[in-house]
Amino acid sequence: MKQTGPATGFGRRAAGALIVALAAAAFPLSAAERGPIFTGIERVVAVGDLHGAYDNFVAILRDTKVLDDGLRWIGGKTHLVQIGDILDRGPGARKIFDLIRRLEREAEEAGGRVHMLIGNHEAIALMGLSFDYEGSVSVEQFLAFLPDRYRREKEDEFRRRAGPDADLISLWEKLERTDLGAQSAYFNFLREQYGRWIADHNTAVKINGVVFVHGGFSEDYSLWPLERLNRAVSLELLGVMMNPPAPPHIIFDTRGPLWYRDDAGKDEAVMSGEIDRVLRNLDARALVVGHTATFGSRTLELSRMGDRVWTLDTGIWEPISGRLGALIIEGGQFRIWGRDNDQIKNDRSRGGRSLPLDGAGAGVR
Repeated sequence: MKQTGPATGFGRRAAGALIVALAAAAFPLSAAERGPIFTGIERVVAVGDLHGAYDNFVAILRDTKVLDDGLRWIGGKTHLVQIGDILDRGPGARKIFDLIRRLEREAEEAGGRVHMLIGNHEAIALMGLSFDYEGSVSVEQFLAFLPDRYRREKEDEFRRRAGPDADLISLWEKLERTDLGAQSAYFNFLREQYGRWIADHNTAVKINGVVFVHGGFSEDYSLWPLERLNRAVSLELLGVMMNPPAPPHIIFDTRGPLWYRDDAGKDEAVMSGEIDRVLRNLDARALVVGHTATFGSRTLELSRMGDRVWTLDTGIWEPISGRLGALIIEGGQFRIWGRDNDQIKNDRSRGGRSLPLDGAGAGVR
C-alpha cells in the first residue's frame, strides 16, 4: 500500500503537529497572556477593528478617558480590549502596535490591563498571505514594516533610475505589487519585530462573564476551553512563522474564532438558538465581536439578539461611512460611546438593563 507523505492526509497532519510541538518547546508563551478569564473588573472599554487608523484610535482612547493628551495611561484599573485587525487598509498599524506595547506596561502598573486580541488580518500577515488580497496592504503600511536600510537602498536605486525628482510613492506601490523580494523583506521584518509578540496574545478573553473575540464563536469552537483555544491559535501562529511552516488549521478555518461571521451577520431569528447554546457552552452572558462591518447608518446600533451579541466593527478606519465608536461596560451596564453620535439607540446607561459584575452563573440557561 502506498504510504501517505507529509503533504497529504495523516502525514501532513502529523508533520504539522510536530512543527507546532517544536514551536511550543522553542517559544513558550508569556505568562501575561495565558490567563483569559477576569472577574470583578470595574470598567471595560472595548474598541473594534482599527485597520491602521492610528489617529482615530487615539481619539477614542482620549475621549473615553483611557489616555491623556500626552498619550499616557490614565484609565487606572480599566481593562481596554482591542478586538483585533490592527493591520491592513490604513497607514498606521505599526504606530498602533507600538502604542499598545507601551500601554500594556503602563496599564498593568496602574492595576488595569490591555487586551489586544488576534484578528484574521494578523494571522494572514504572519502566514505571509497579505499580498494575496489585492489592496489589503496600504503603501504606507508597507513602508512602515520595511527595514530602514532596505528602504534607503531601494530609494537610492529609484533616484538613479528615474532622477532626483522621482515619484517614490508610485514606485513603491509598483514594487509592493510585483516584487517578491520586497514582499519578503516586509514579512521578515514584521515577523522578526512583532510576530512573536502578536502570537503571545489571546484570541478570546472573558471579563465579568462577557466573552470578547475577533470573529465569533461557532457552536463547535464554543465547546473549547478558552485557555486551550488561545494556546492552540498562538502555537499555530508560531508554527506558520517557522521554516518550513506548519499548515494552519484553526487560524484559517472559516468557522474558527478569527473568521466566523454568523454571530454578527446572520438573521437573528435563525441564530437565536445557536447563540443560546454558544453562551451556555462559554458560561457567558454576552459575546462581543468585530470582523463583520456594522457601519453605514446614522446611529451606532451594536447589539443583537437582546444584548446577547455586540458587534464592534464600526468602520473606525473608513473615512466616509465609518464611525468612531466603542463599547463601555461599567457598573454592570453596557453603554455605547460614539463620536458625534447624536442618537445612540443602545445606550444602556439610560434606564437599561444592569448586569451583575461577577461571572457566576452567567451562562444562558
